[in-house]
Amino acid sequence: MAEVRFTEKTRAILEEYERCKGGFQPLPIALTKAHNATLWDVEGNRYIDFLSFFAVANMGHAHPKIVEAACTATRDCPMANTAFVNPSYARLASKIKEILGYDSIVCMCTGADSTDTATKIARKWGYKVKGIPSGKAVVLTASACYHGITISTHSMSSAPEDVFGPYVPLVGPVSPSGVVVEYGDIQSLKNALEKDHETIAAFMVEPIQGSAGIVDPPEGYLKQAYDLCKQYSVLFIADEVQTGLGRTGELLDSWRSGVKPDLVCLGKALAGGVAPLSAVCGNNDVMDVIEGGDIGSTMAANPPATAAAVAALEVLVEERIAEQSKKKGKLLRELLKAENLAQISGFSGAGMLCAAILNPEYVTSRFNSIRLRRLCAKRGLMVSSASGGTRVRICPPPTIEENLLAEGVKIFAQCVRDLESLDDPIL
Repeated sequence: MAEVRFTEKTRAILEEYERCKGGFQPLPIALTKAHNATLWDVEGNRYIDFLSFFAVANMGHAHPKIVEAACTATRDCPMANTAFVNPSYARLASKIKEILGYDSIVCMCTGADSTDTATKIARKWGYKVKGIPSGKAVVLTASACYHGITISTHSMSSAPEDVFGPYVPLVGPVSPSGVVVEYGDIQSLKNALEKDHETIAAFMVEPIQGSAGIVDPPEGYLKQAYDLCKQYSVLFIADEVQTGLGRTGELLDSWRSGVKPDLVCLGKALAGGVAPLSAVCGNNDVMDVIEGGDIGSTMAANPPATAAAVAALEVLVEERIAEQSKKKGKLLRELLKAENLAQISGFSGAGMLCAAILNPEYVTSRFNSIRLRRLCAKRGLMVSSASGGTRVRICPPPTIEENLLAEGVKIFAQCVRDLESLDDPIL
């Protein structure tokens, strides 16, 4: 099987990149070009994209309609922040109303911004509408959640690292009386709400947990959680930054469970992978608590990003991205299962949000998703490791060509078969 090649051109870039800190432990591959589901590096090596940059490329990379909208806005008026009215921001709000049915939006730049903003909205709603005593409003989350990696959103996780504390209080998966809300366990949520509903403003949850390894909740969990929130006058917030906008076979993954959340957090694919943009969507009974000066950002809702988002939502509908995701997600799983890989025990997720679950009988220091990711990249396929090396994220753009999907599955399967016999370094 052919392998990608690197020269001094890549090495020079990697030396410069050493000055760049943070990120998610990038592979030593310098990408310079992307089109639909194909990527190229600085050397001209070609890769099939089975990652979509963590569910960003729902409309494929560099979709011409989305790129043109962003470029036109950049040429005409690249910056108009919240001190003025940006017409394409207004159009985006109307598109959200038309497609998703929410009265209002407020835009920020990143997914973490959107979940942080939803927390602000929920707390203010809790004080102004629900009547929670000042300083007591809680935003509940679930175990193993991922809502971002800023201080406020990191505070929502199960076990934030000590080196960044102190953390934001009254957010996270533990209720004020000490009940731990386990993702997928409806009884633990019920216990938390029964004991602490008077001070809980909202419950924020991922319909499918992304960073945890594309973890599915039990059948009916989301609807039961929504119903409990309604029973106890608690806002139901869906973090659809990763699951939304066609990725799982519906425009919003919540809809698969028959749920219309009070607030929806969007990001990643919202501007079609062309610009950073996120949004919180809601109806006026909640969103009207926002007043001038409550929420804003210098760069959020800028013309190139909002123009790209309007175009991306049009592509979402016109090219039936959700239907493509459902159809090709089914094909992806059929192709993977046909490889009869003993090292894979199953698959999770929906549509083109998929994880291959490694058979624990095979997981070792030589066979794990961290090494598998590197071998796949060396052979021209982009996937990602998850869940401590026990799962592989397989999330191609829903627009991927079917022959490319089949080629990618063949590369993946051969990498699974070969991995244990190969020594480090792989890449």
